[in-house]
Amino acid sequence: MSKFKTAWFHTGWGKLEETYQTGLFKKETHVTQKPNARVADYQQFADSIEKIYNDFDVDGFDVVNIIPLNIGSNEPVHATVSGRNNYVGEVGFSVTRGAVVVGKRRS
Repeated sequence: MSKFKTAWFHTGWGKLEETYQTGLFKKETHVTQKPNARVADYQQFADSIEKIYNDFDVDGFDVVNIIPLNIGSNEPVHATVSGRNNYVGEVGFSVTRGAVVVGKRRS
């Protein structure tokens, strides 16, 4: 019987909340309905962690480490100069969209 146990999960893309102005004084909040690579589905993330913790507990393991799984990406950056939309470079970012959970058998 092994002293250590691991489990991992990966979540999908989340959704960003955007606020935009629909008129001169009126603001409206709009939640984007299509997935966005800038965020993870954090409800799915939390549910996955909870399930792994509960499964480990039932099997007699304590969580001793969590190793995040980060997904890197980049997006182009544009700037408006003299009324023209010009490409000025790219910005990189990473999003934690999963984890490896390590458990150790209780003595």
